[in-house]
Amino acid sequence: MWNITPLDVGTLMVTRSTQIARHGAKFDVGKVVLQPCIVWLLTELETDRHILVDAGPCEDTVWASTYHNQFLRGPEQQLSAVLASQGLRCEDIDTVILTHLHWDHAYGALELPNATLYVQTSELRYAVSPLPYDLKIYENVIGDDIPYFLKCYKQYAFLDGDCTLADGLEILTLPGHSPGSQGVVVDTPQGKVIIAGDLISVRESWDLRLPGGIFTNMEDCYRSFAKMERYDALVLGSHDYTSFELLSK
Repeated sequence: MWNITPLDVGTLMVTRSTQIARHGAKFDVGKVVLQPCIVWLLTELETDRHILVDAGPCEDTVWASTYHNQFLRGPEQQLSAVLASQGLRCEDIDTVILTHLHWDHAYGALELPNATLYVQTSELRYAVSPLPYDLKIYENVIGDDIPYFLKCYKQYAFLDGDCTLADGLEILTLPGHSPGSQGVVVDTPQGKVIIAGDLISVRESWDLRLPGGIFTNMEDCYRSFAKMERYDALVLGSHDYTSFELLSK
């Protein structure tokens, strides 16, 4: 059994059209909203083992706001600070499951020098050579350096499909948001919980069975929805403040 602690590592300013694939003026798709960036700390109750799901954005808010959406982060939201609030250091983390390699979910892996990073092979393959629309979100056309996700290449453990990572912890391929997106089914004392990455950016997306506003293949999104429906599980939004409320109950 595992406990899930959502850690707030910053705030992005986005439009509603980014959060959920709804169209038309009546849905106020151009409305600017604040959404959290969340790193999920999994703690095995029997052993006190710790695993992270995702690692959050980069530390530099000016860089992030220049090349992506405006990004806000206080000192208390730095990855090192939120881990310290749980009695952990960045060096203590030895396992990270990356739902995908977009900058706001994977950049923080550079702060975790001792971690094995679990990622789908198909995600890295796409990140290296994505469609032009996705070049920026992987930072493939930003700056003169190699993309951030290649700087920790030696830490990767590559997956090719679904697997059981540990007792009560199942990794599911959930393509749609990106070709190699994956989620995690977690057994908790309250029942099964699915951390679905950005396939489900906000809880409304799951309630309405509508993909998030950013996707590479909508058919894949719906196939991934059907896959999650096989589980009697609570599904969490990856950029949704209600995730904190749901896990506090």
